[in-house]
Amino acid sequence: MKRLPLTTLSTFVIGYMILAFVWWSFHLWRQNDRVFERDKLIMTLENPSIPLISNAEYPLVEKNWKSGRRMVVAEGLFFTACLVWGLWVIRRSAAREVSLARQRRNFLLSITHELKSPIASLRLVLETIIKRNLSPEQRVPLLANGLKDADRLQDLVESLLLAARLEDNWRPLHEPVQFGKLAHEMVEGLRIRFPEADFRLKIPEELPPVQVDKMGLTAIVRNLLENALKYSPEGSPIELSAEHINGQFRFRVADQGQGIPDTEKNAVFEKFYRMGNEETRHSTGTGLGLYIVNQVLKAHNGSISIADNLPRGTIFTIEI
Repeated sequence: MKRLPLTTLSTFVIGYMILAFVWWSFHLWRQNDRVFERDKLIMTLENPSIPLISNAEYPLVEKNWKSGRRMVVAEGLFFTACLVWGLWVIRRSAAREVSLARQRRNFLLSITHELKSPIASLRLVLETIIKRNLSPEQRVPLLANGLKDADRLQDLVESLLLAARLEDNWRPLHEPVQFGKLAHEMVEGLRIRFPEADFRLKIPEELPPVQVDKMGLTAIVRNLLENALKYSPEGSPIELSAEHINGQFRFRVADQGQGIPDTEKNAVFEKFYRMGNEETRHSTGTGLGLYIVNQVLKAHNGSISIADNLPRGTIFTIEI
């Protein structure tokens, strides 16, 4: 039996309950009119010689009739507003649960892939070394590949731990950090893992130190550069620039990749969010990179913005 989508079912329930309220309000309105007509008939039968309007009881009966109408309208509007608000809250909660379930599913799919690939590679390296009598020249590249996979696993674990810490009221420890030195160290490390990468640094030598949490800033730079590498053609330039203007530190990461649609420029900072279909995409990742960047910046009272890098690509601008 095919299950109805949650949004369709909730829409049906909301529509049914609103119609039910309208129906009962209509019946109360009709009932109030019938009571008024009955009271008028009783007064006419009791005093047929006195005009209805001249009857001493008529003003009270008319007042009760009008009061009944106002009560039906007021209560109908009030309960309808309460119903709409309550159902909106329920539907929003349901949509949030659906979104969280989708995010968890995407995370499980991505984390499974992220773990399986380096583990399988490490296993192959170890089995090859154990089963084959390799010369030192043959073992060196194998071990180097194994170290790359171990570093990939370590980065993954550190990202997961940092994401968990950010949700637990993480507070930055500010210290003076030389951004130029940090950026060069980060780029050199990435060049080992991605030898085809074309990093272009535009960082002034006289750039003053920035007061930030060093681990947090490292996570921001690493995730932005890795994100640019994942979604850019191999060998395309990735530019990292920085400046310090009027006491405000700002740096940019610009790539010439596939870009980010306007409709997804806010969504990419959500936890576990990744563009495209998790089952068909080719890029690796867990959907935590930009989430970590955004959370670290919030802890620093900083900001991040996304712009199109014409003719193609994306520019991330960070201000701290």
